[in-house]
Amino acid sequence: MRRKRLTIGVAFALVATMALIGTSAGSAKSEQDFTMAIVTDIGSLQDKSFNQLANQGRLRAQKQLNIKTRVYVTQKAEDRLPNLLAAATAGYDLIFGVGFFHAEHLNTVAPRYPDQMFSGIDVTKFLLEANPSNFTGVVFAEHEAGYLVGYLAGLTVKRQGGPQVISSVGANAVPAIVKYMSGYIQGAKKANPRIRVLSNYANDPTFSDQAKCKEVALRQLARGSQAIFAVAGGCGLGALSSAKEKGKWGIGVDADQFYLGKHMLTSATKKVDVAVVAISRLAKAGRLKGGTDVLFNAKNNGIGYGKVSNKVPKADIAKLKAIQKQIASGKIKIKEKVKF
Repeated sequence: MRRKRLTIGVAFALVATMALIGTSAGSAKSEQDFTMAIVTDIGSLQDKSFNQLANQGRLRAQKQLNIKTRVYVTQKAEDRLPNLLAAATAGYDLIFGVGFFHAEHLNTVAPRYPDQMFSGIDVTKFLLEANPSNFTGVVFAEHEAGYLVGYLAGLTVKRQGGPQVISSVGANAVPAIVKYMSGYIQGAKKANPRIRVLSNYANDPTFSDQAKCKEVALRQLARGSQAIFAVAGGCGLGALSSAKEKGKWGIGVDADQFYLGKHMLTSATKKVDVAVVAISRLAKAGRLKGGTDVLFNAKNNGIGYGKVSNKVPKADIAKLKAIQKQIASGKIKIKEKVKF
């Protein structure tokens, strides 16, 4: 089945997006009484990546929308379902499951609480067999963000000479990571047809074991990698630290991780925080339609890249911006999955 997705712009524009207007669950409550909760994925609220962005979005929504919110922290896989149930039984009007692995539990919980709204970050509606009408999926075009940073890495390695090798380290093969890494390969080869891209998984289900990602990255560095794209949440910090130790480029993911040091080339960003605020705004206004997916991509500025090293020439940045415009316009088509 071909996916039906609704695209959106920035958060404030979303409220006026008529395509998303519909009868929503939980609309009996007044806007003044509206509440929202997020259930994080495994890791921590200080993972410098996915969970932290989601929580930043919660705090921003709390302030901007003047609503009551709460975060339920998932310490281990077994916490996901109890946390979702706790949020639902507590009566929160909108509940986010943050991360792909919440899909099966959202499929269980959402139908049991039809008067509340549920949303899944990185969870498409097509993963929920029950097809609950009170669920809205939030998905991102990670392959577009991966393409952008891969393109810059390809240009950079080509310009500096030496081994034409770069790499990426994924925590595991969840769809978002596969898309990031696939886009990275395609972007690098667009910029530099001679480039070789090493792509490996750390097999870390917790997204927090830095030692596992570091071990994979060190093997890649031994094979000549000049830049490492860490697609692994907290685990990825280990890969980026190994790049720093060996004097090679690091590329962050989800959040702008440029603060990690001068070895950072840039970061592939996806605006999870913006998504949380945007969906919350629509839900509070009674304009969030269930049974749909909302797509954040280059066209609506839902993905992109972070701060770029000052060692990158302005000419390369100009090329990168041009590529971003071509992706947004649809001129460049990027596969969500390639072999690696």
